[in-house]
Amino acid sequence: MDFLSNINLKKNTLTKNELKACELILKDLNKVQMYSLTEMSEQIKITKTTILRFCQKMGYSGYTEFRYDCVKYVNSLSNAERLIEDENEKIINVEKIYMDTIKLIHYTLKDEDFKALAIMIQSARKVRCVGEINSEVTCLQLKYALAMYGIDADVLPSKANVKAIDLITNERDLLIVMSASANSDIVKEAYNLKENNGCQIALVTMNPSTPLETKSDIFLLLPSVAPLKNKSLLDSVPIYSVFVEILLHYLNSEGE
Repeated sequence: MDFLSNINLKKNTLTKNELKACELILKDLNKVQMYSLTEMSEQIKITKTTILRFCQKMGYSGYTEFRYDCVKYVNSLSNAERLIEDENEKIINVEKIYMDTIKLIHYTLKDEDFKALAIMIQSARKVRCVGEINSEVTCLQLKYALAMYGIDADVLPSKANVKAIDLITNERDLLIVMSASANSDIVKEAYNLKENNGCQIALVTMNPSTPLETKSDIFLLLPSVAPLKNKSLLDSVPIYSVFVEILLHYLNSEGE
């Protein structure tokens, strides 16, 4: 179910003030991209509490998650994959999808989380990057990038690799877990390791609804090039690569 269909289905659960907030927000979805909760409250003359209740009745944890889904929906209108005969137009179409997705990154990531992650990386006894298949590519990119800062990071590309470090892991170690869905066996094994050994976990995912957010020391949400439940020929690796480049800037700033 898409963003608007979900809202229309649940409209009958709203109070009079919540319905007013809903109608004013839907009147111009581009405002959601521009305004924070406080700014939106001021713009539409509806209290922050009412807006939050509206978002929660729509199935979101709060305004941030609602805003992320809204921005993704607005961009999907122009990014919808379509059959194009001309090869140059296909290139332009894919290019636009990636560029528009990258433009969403600053809506889903927080400056303070990057700063905290940079400090955790520099102070950790051992850094390990956890990710399999496509995520392993990003883990390797991060491993070699960290080497430039004198940080020796390991890459754990399978559940067995994560399980194998059980006896040599403690609370001073950091696992950077890369997973678009945050629902694979390797991710579950990483969180078992955290529970048993007390290590820290920074989860980098594209799933805004994962219950692992509250179990993570740092939770970093990336925009997805396609809904996680749908198959797509487009890969998430380029988005993760941009994440790594942003992280390097923070590492450089913390090291100065």
